[in-house]
Amino acid sequence: MRKNKAKEIIKNGNAVINGWLQIPSTVSAETMAQQGWDTLTIDMQHGLVDYSNALPMMQVISATEIVPLARVNWNEPGQIMKILDAGCYGIICPMVSNRKEAERFVQACRYPPDGYRSFGPIRGLIYGGF
Repeated sequence: MRKNKAKEIIKNGNAVINGWLQIPSTVSAETMAQQGWDTLTIDMQHGLVDYSNALPMMQVISATEIVPLARVNWNEPGQIMKILDAGCYGIICPMVSNRKEAERFVQACRYPPDGYRSFGPIRGLIYGGF
């Protein structure tokens, strides 16, 4: 399994330097991935990016050491699970306002018994492992 460099940086007490992608372009994602960021976040909430754009953007980011992240547009389990299956290593979830919403978000990210994420072995399994 490919290591999550962002987790290692945080574990060592250091700051993660993150870049932001709002334009649905593999060229901009590839260019940003060559600039020395620790992570790149694909903005699916306020940017112009949807799933069909995010997947190839993650593919070009994944050709580097950069950790691919995404900001989803809502605390919606289907979208969260799908972008994780696509190979996203972390998610920013907006509109989480209380403990119950936070727990629902975390459970959508985790497989049973810790959550209810379903098993969809597409790119995430190939790229990152299980």
